[in-house]
Amino acid sequence: MGFCNSCGRPIVKEDYGTNKDGSLNDEFCCDCYQNGEYTEPDITLEEMIVRKTKEMMAKNDRLPETHATAITATFIPGLKRWNPEFQDDYKTL
Repeated sequence: MGFCNSCGRPIVKEDYGTNKDGSLNDEFCCDCYQNGEYTEPDITLEEMIVRKTKEMMAKNDRLPETHATAITATFIPGLKRWNPEFQDDYKTL
């Protein structure tokens, strides 16, 4: 099992996104990447952090927002989508 390099969720083959040619892309989940493009190309890093923080808190109502935010704000910026060195790698898939 890996993690989506856009949103950070754990993914297995059934969750993989797809490239332009229809092949599976094991770097991104199907919610974030389809047909060789991000499903939300204009979402910002900050918006993704807020979204994932809310999702974490919804799954665990005892998780303090500050703790959830610390986790997502540390983890998500390290994913390939948010790293400028990797962003162009997926434009040709």
